[in-house]
Amino acid sequence: MRQFRGYLMVAGAALFWGVSATAAKALLAQGLDTVLLVQTRATFAAAAMAGYLALARPALLRVRREDLWRLALLGTVGVAGSNITYYFTIREGSVAIAILLQYTAPLLVMAYAAWRKEEQLTPGKVMAALIAIGGCYLAVGGATGIEGGVSPAGLVSGILSAFTFGFMTVYTRHMLARYSVWTVTCYALIAASLFWLVVNPPWNIPSHSPGPSLWMILAGFAVVSVLIPHTLFFGGLRHVVASRAIIVSTLEPVIAIVSAALFVGELLQAPQIGGAVLVIGAIVLLNIRREPGGEELQEGVDAA
Repeated sequence: MRQFRGYLMVAGAALFWGVSATAAKALLAQGLDTVLLVQTRATFAAAAMAGYLALARPALLRVRREDLWRLALLGTVGVAGSNITYYFTIREGSVAIAILLQYTAPLLVMAYAAWRKEEQLTPGKVMAALIAIGGCYLAVGGATGIEGGVSPAGLVSGILSAFTFGFMTVYTRHMLARYSVWTVTCYALIAASLFWLVVNPPWNIPSHSPGPSLWMILAGFAVVSVLIPHTLFFGGLRHVVASRAIIVSTLEPVIAIVSAALFVGELLQAPQIGGAVLVIGAIVLLNIRREPGGEELQEGVDAA
């Protein structure tokens, strides 16, 4: 039952990420600066979670000093790194290319977990990952969606986005063996927001600052695109091993195209529908046969 809850949490994260992609497209269409959009997502989410924990559960903010760099690494390389490389790839190529490159991450995670002997590299799991990647390819438009190519810098950035997304998945599960989901999520988001303050200092923001109403929208966007999905994804990793969680997360591009069809009026083509079916099929295949051994982590210890 707990593993099923873990899959639901990861799928829920993919749901919020996918719908947020459509919302981000609408915000960017209004001329909003891309860096500001990504920065406010992390900053507002970190402020909301840190404020809540400070008032309601301050014990969850206590961590060992020697673990601060680990949590900072998760936030900068995992959360901020996967964001900045993903959006840079979009700028140098297209959304389709960025998604395809980032969602090769399941293969990287499986290879790493097998090398570290943390998981078994089963044929069913490999097949599920390949089917999911193929489904993503069709979901984002296949050859038509990626025509035009990508610059060499964008290609490198796209590959890095796969590595950083994979790193976030694996390293989060390791940190959850030490701390609660709330603690790990909060410190990861704080580190990501500090990273963005270096990339885009506060004195640069007035030059492309939106109006008051758009600031409120950005605050809400931070909750639905970062705070809720990251908490769900990190929580799911307590119950599901990294490779299975990251394969389930390939639902994100499928949800993105469906939400675009529902809310923006983009038409769904037959290949996209086929891609959605493949991704769902990969998740079903993933659950036909489980490797021996438990996936459940012990409850994270809230460090004193």
